[in-house]
Amino acid sequence: MKQIIQLMTLITLGIFALVVCDVPVFNAVQSAETEQKKKKPRRVPALTQSFYKKMSEAQLMIDPESMPREEGEPAPIPNGTPQDGIDLLLSMTKKRRVNSNELSQLWNMLAFGYYTLGDTNNTIRAYEEVLKAGEIGVITEALEKNSLRALFQLYYSRENYKKSLGFIERWEVLNGKPDAQVTYLKATAYYQLEEFRDALKWALELENIVVAEGRELKENWIYLQVILYNELEDIDNVIRVLEAMVVMFPKKMYWMHLAGMYSEKEWESRALSAYYAIYLQGLLVKNSEVVMLAQRLLNADVAYEAAMVLEKGFKEEIVELDEKNLRLLATCYTVAQEMSKAIIAWTRASEYAEDGVIYYRLAQALAQQDRHKEAVTAYEQALDDDELENRSDTFFWMAISHMSLENWNQASTAFRQAGKLDKRLAKQTRQYIRYITGEKRRQAALKDMLNG
Repeated sequence: MKQIIQLMTLITLGIFALVVCDVPVFNAVQSAETEQKKKKPRRVPALTQSFYKKMSEAQLMIDPESMPREEGEPAPIPNGTPQDGIDLLLSMTKKRRVNSNELSQLWNMLAFGYYTLGDTNNTIRAYEEVLKAGEIGVITEALEKNSLRALFQLYYSRENYKKSLGFIERWEVLNGKPDAQVTYLKATAYYQLEEFRDALKWALELENIVVAEGRELKENWIYLQVILYNELEDIDNVIRVLEAMVVMFPKKMYWMHLAGMYSEKEWESRALSAYYAIYLQGLLVKNSEVVMLAQRLLNADVAYEAAMVLEKGFKEEIVELDEKNLRLLATCYTVAQEMSKAIIAWTRASEYAEDGVIYYRLAQALAQQDRHKEAVTAYEQALDDDELENRSDTFFWMAISHMSLENWNQASTAFRQAGKLDKRLAKQTRQYIRYITGEKRRQAALKDMLNG
């Protein structure tokens, strides 16, 4: 999760784009001049003509594309490599007559040069030298802010979150007003340091900043609160934020998270409602997800709806057509008292597994439909399974079906087997056997009378 947060943060901030934007040193100066119009200008030393010329020469070697030219005009050809440009700039930093403004511009250009070569260590060092130039003299506010921003992003990307936070705080002081994007970075830096309460403080402050500006919170900004409340085991606030998120961003991950939180609070009806909402939006696309919903519906005594969920899953080829899922479907129909459909489902399940329990359930469903002859066959198939546990019950109910068919001898035999296997059934089976004996006498007497 931490790596994901870091990646999302860097993508959101566009760290490398920001560094590149600082490349043209004279564009940075123009930007600084624009900023000075808004604030009381800093008195920075002027750039000399010779300095300007040497900087342009170095800039051409480092990045020919950044040089000003007419539209359609090809980029000028440099007289050296990017490394040559860097060497030229380094030699310029050692001159005695370089003022603080010039020195800061040199190191700013060097930062981009090093970045171009993929040298992150020296990129960081160059930006830090820009700030040092400001300590010995005066540099433009825009350049100082850009350097601070580059540094807190670069240190963040290198997972040095403490240093990143230090530069963030310096940037915030200079900026003079809160910035939502930087506050988000600050919150995630504290998160990476596992200082969750501080992280939450700034995540909530981020929300205040955005609301005050009349803007909308970004999705990942809100979800950061969920992550932090979760780390602090504040389930009520996790739920509160997620309930808002599923309205603003009705994504599966948020609905699933919310449903899980409801279950953790043992609010099973709410959890089921959340899962069903995901289902209605067509977001449950895995066998395990649809089966889970069907099981939850069955446990909540809405068995028919559970069966419909499974049937739709079979039709759309999301739910696997196997013994386990067909058994669940048959159970749903049985509980819903949809015996005709239950019989079909139990029969289909029996095609996938020679399981005595399946045949037993099939036999019971058949018996409830008064299809006792078929029920007896199913009971016999159940008894063929040596691992069948409820053999006494199977014999007992098979005997009942035999009685319904007036198969008196088979019924008596099955009752005796049931009584032998389970002593608790002995008294009841003896009563049935006495009834059968009496019924056989009555029918024999009736037959004799009719024959006589």
